[in-house]
Amino acid sequence: MRIMLILAASENDPLRKTDPFMPLSLPLLAGSAPDHEYIFVDMLAGELPDYNQIIDAVGISARITAESTAYEIADTFRAKGVKVILGGAQISSVPYRASEHADAVAVGEGEPLWPVILEDIKSNQLKDFYISSPVDFDSRGKSVYRTGTFPDLKHTPLAVRKYYRKKYAFDTVFATRGCPVNCDFCSVSTLFGKEIRKRPVQDVVNEIESFRNFYYLLDDTVFGRPSTYDYYLSLYDSIAKLKKKRVWTGQANLDAASHPKGREVIRKAAEAGLVYAAIGIESINPVIQKKSGTLAKTGAAHSDDIIGKMKENIRFIQEQGIVISGWFTVGYDEDTIDTFYKTLEFCNEMNLIPIISPLEALPGTDLYREMKALKRIDHTKAINIIHPLMKEEDVVKTFRDVTVKGNTIGRIIRRTLFYSSRFDKSTRNLNQKIHNKIFKTVFTFVLQLKMRKGVVGFANTGSISKINEG
Repeated sequence: MRIMLILAASENDPLRKTDPFMPLSLPLLAGSAPDHEYIFVDMLAGELPDYNQIIDAVGISARITAESTAYEIADTFRAKGVKVILGGAQISSVPYRASEHADAVAVGEGEPLWPVILEDIKSNQLKDFYISSPVDFDSRGKSVYRTGTFPDLKHTPLAVRKYYRKKYAFDTVFATRGCPVNCDFCSVSTLFGKEIRKRPVQDVVNEIESFRNFYYLLDDTVFGRPSTYDYYLSLYDSIAKLKKKRVWTGQANLDAASHPKGREVIRKAAEAGLVYAAIGIESINPVIQKKSGTLAKTGAAHSDDIIGKMKENIRFIQEQGIVISGWFTVGYDEDTIDTFYKTLEFCNEMNLIPIISPLEALPGTDLYREMKALKRIDHTKAINIIHPLMKEEDVVKTFRDVTVKGNTIGRIIRRTLFYSSRFDKSTRNLNQKIHNKIFKTVFTFVLQLKMRKGVVGFANTGSISKINEG
C-alpha cells in the first residue's frame, strides 16, 4: 500500500521549525511494516499534507498541542474516502473523542499494532480501536483489537528514517520504556507501564553506530533506576568503545546520584558522550514533592534535608561535565506567584538552565482525574486548573517574566563558564582535553541560545496549551 504518515503540529507549536530532534514515531511505524511505500509529513518541520496524493491510508500522530489539527486533517482525508488511523500520546489519552474523527484509533505503543492495522485495512476488517496494553479497555460496544501486554522490546523494529526530507541536527533512539515513579501530572506510567522494559544493548549500540554526530536518547531517565543500573553500565561501556565518538543528550533524574552504582552510571554516561540532561525536578517545595510523587526522583528520603540533598545530587552530576536544565511546574495549591521567583533563584544558585512552567492537568493523569472530580478543571482558560490563590493573568505574566530573566545573555554566559570549568577533567591527553573543552563550551553556549529562543518566544506569545474535555 501507499501510506502517508503525518506528525501533526499546530501553527503556534513552540517547536515548529525549531525542533532539532528527529521525531521517532513515524520511522518506528514504517519499520514495523516495511513492505509498503511511505510518505512522511513532518508538520513540526513546516511541511503540510498534500490532500491530492493518491494514497491508501493515512496515519496521524498527535501531541496535546496538535489534537485539533490532527482532527482537521483526518476529517479532510476521510471526506475523500481515505482510511485514517489516529494515534500518539494525546490520542491515547482521549480515544473516544478521537474515534469521532478516525476509521481506527491506536492506543499505546504503535509498533505491534501497525502491521495488524494495515492487514485489516487490506482485508476490509478494520477495527474501531487497537490497544497495546494489558489494561482493560472499555470499547463502548465498538470493535477492538488488544495485544493484552506491553510489547517486548527485544522485538523492536529498526526505525526507517529515510522518508524524512528534513536533515535533523540530532538523531533519536531509545533503550528503555516504562517508569515506576508515576508522578501525578505525568501519563508515562499509564502509557508505557510502571515496569521498565529494555532493548538488547547491542541493538541500541548498532543503531547509534549508524548516526552521524549528535543524538538524543529518549528514555525517561538515562541514569536509570536501581533495577536497570547494570543495564545502563553495559550500554554506556559499549557506546564508549565505538570508534567514532558522538555527543548526546537525554532526560534524567537526580536519584541516581544518591546511589553508589547510580553514580557510576552517571560517570559512564559522561564518558560515553552525554553532555546535557533535562532533569524534571518539578518543585522546590518538599510538601509538593511528597504530594505529587516526585520526591522519588530527587534521591532524598522523607527524613532528609530534601533541598540540601537535591543540591548535593545536582552538584555531583555537574562535576561530571554534564549540563543540566531544571524543569519545574508551579501551580499546586501550596504555590504562590512568589514560587516562580524562588524557583528561579534556586536555578541561578545551582547554575541550572531554568524551565519553569505553569502546572497543567493532562488527560490520562492522576492529577487530571483529581482536579476533574473537584470540579477545578476549566477548559476555557489557557491554564486549565482553577487555583485557589493565583489568578491566571498573574500566572501568565509571571511565567513570561521569570522565563526572560532566567535566559538573559548574561545568565547564559555565566552558566557556560561554570560548566566549561568542569568539562573533561579526566582526560589525560592535553590536545584532546583542549579540543573537547572548546567543543563542549561552544555546544553549551549555542544550546542555551537555541533554548532561549524557544522558551522566551513561547512565553511571550502567552499561548499556554489549552486542554479539552477528555
